Amino acid sequence: MKFDIRKKLVTLAVASAVSGGTMLMAAPAHAMNVSQNNVGQVLLFPYYTVKNGFDTLFSVTNTSDKTAVFKIRWREALNSREVRDFNVILSPHDVWNGVVTAGADGGAVIRTWDKSCTSPRLPGMVANADRAATGSKGEIAFTNALFTGIYNDGASNAIARVQEGYFEVILMGVSARSTASSGNTLEYNAKHVAGVPRNCETVDNLFLDVGANLGYMSAPENVLKGHVTYINVASGKAIDAEPTAIEDFQTANNIVAAPGDAVPDLRDGDVLSTINFLDDGVAVSDAGIVGSEDAVTNLLQATSVINEFATGGGNTSTSWVVTFPTKHHYTDAYTSSGTSGGTASAPFSDWFYSDGQSCDTIGMSLFNREEATVVTVDNTQFSPYNPSSPTVSLCYEANVIDFNSSSVFGAGTNRLAVDTSGVGTSGWARLNFTETPAATTGLNGYLGLPVIGFSAIMRDGADATINYGSSTAHTTVRGYSD
Repeated sequence: MKFDIRKKLVTLAVASAVSGGTMLMAAPAHAMNVSQNNVGQVLLFPYYTVKNGFDTLFSVTNTSDKTAVFKIRWREALNSREVRDFNVILSPHDVWNGVVTAGADGGAVIRTWDKSCTSPRLPGMVANADRAATGSKGEIAFTNALFTGIYNDGASNAIARVQEGYFEVILMGVSARSTASSGNTLEYNAKHVAGVPRNCETVDNLFLDVGANLGYMSAPENVLKGHVTYINVASGKAIDAEPTAIEDFQTANNIVAAPGDAVPDLRDGDVLSTINFLDDGVAVSDAGIVGSEDAVTNLLQATSVINEFATGGGNTSTSWVVTFPTKHHYTDAYTSSGTSGGTASAPFSDWFYSDGQSCDTIGMSLFNREEATVVTVDNTQFSPYNPSSPTVSLCYEANVIDFNSSSVFGAGTNRLAVDTSGVGTSGWARLNFTETPAATTGLNGYLGLPVIGFSAIMRDGADATINYGSSTAHTTVRGYSD
C-alpha cells in the first residue's frame, strides 16, 4: 500500500510498473485525473451545512478566456438525493458566488447577489437594466421532492434533511466565440458591461432548445476553480476548504443540458475512461474503465483515511467530514443499477433501502503525539444505534465524525462519535474501510471506498474575537486486489 495526498495527483507522462494489475503504459494526452493545481472540469465540494449557526459560502471561477457553462447540483447527506440544481453561465474570467443558508421552512436556501447569468433565472433577480442599481438578490429553497412520496427511500422525508450534504459542479461546455459580436447570442449577452451581463433573459431562453442553440459549444476544458468557507457570523467562526477537482472528465463532446434535466452527472464523462494518478511517486495509467462514474470512483478510492484531531483545552473541538461522492451510483435504486433490497454494487456493500441506511463497516486506530500509542476503536456507533449492525459503520453519503463529545458542525443523523480517552485528547487517527467488497475485491482491481473530505478543528475561546478555525484535507492510502 502507498500513501497518497489526494490533492497532489498529476497528469502523467511516463510509463510505469505497479502492483495489482494496473496497466503498464505511457499516459495518453487526455485521461481523467485528480488535478494537482485545483483546476478542472468537475469540482466535488465535500460538504455544505446550515447547522449549528453555520452558512456555507462558495465561489466558482472561470480561469479561461472562454465562455463556460456549468451545472451546479446540491445533494443531501444521507443518500445523495438531489435537493436543487441549475445552470450557471460564466463569461471569460468571471466568478460566480453564493451562500447556502437556513431557510424559513426549516430547510436551506441558496442565495446570491452575484450578477452572472443562471438558467433558470433565480427568483428575486430583477430585470438586467435595474440589477446594478438595486443590488437585487436571487434565491431558491432546497426541496425534499426526491425523497418523499414515490421517491421515499426509507430515511426521513422532513425538509430538515436538506440542511447538510455536499455539492458538485460539472462543466458542460465552453465557447471561444467573441463576446463583442451581437451575433454570438450566448457569449455577447452573458458578457458583463458596467458590472452586469448584457441580457440574462436572452441567455436563459437559449436553454429552451439546447441542441439548436448551444450544440456548437466545445467540449469542457480544465478551467474551473472553486472554494468554500463554513462561517458562523454570530460566533465569529470560519473554516475554509477546497473541492476536489477532476481534470479531463469529458474530452470528446459538449454535455450541455437544459436546467430541468438530471444530466449531466458523474456518469456523463468519457464512457471508456482512462485514469491517471501518482502512487508513491510512480505514474499509473489504467485504460478501458467502463462508465465514467467508475473512473471517478477509482480515482478517489482509498483503503484508509488519515488525519489529525485535537480536543480538550481551550474548548477545542474536531469534526471529520468523510464524503463518498459516487456512492449513490452503487447503492440507491434511484440512481444505480443494483438490486433493490439486495446487495449493492462494488465497492459498496449495503443497499440504501427500507432502513434508511447504507452501512459499510470501518475500523479506526488512534495514535497520540507521544510515539504512537494505539487503541482500536470498536465500541462506537451512530446515534440512533442500529442493533442489527453492531459493528462500527459509516452509513451515509456525507458523514461527520465527532471526537470526544465535541462537534464543530452540530448534531445530525449522520454523526459518528469517537472517544479517544485511551490515548488522550489530541493526536491522529487512521480510518480503515474493512467491509467486503471494499476490503477484498474492490472495483476494477482497486480496493477501498471513493472518499473526499477534511478534518475541521475549531479552537473556541468563548469570545467571538479569539476563535480559530482550520481544516486539513484527508491523506489517503491506496490499495489493490491481488
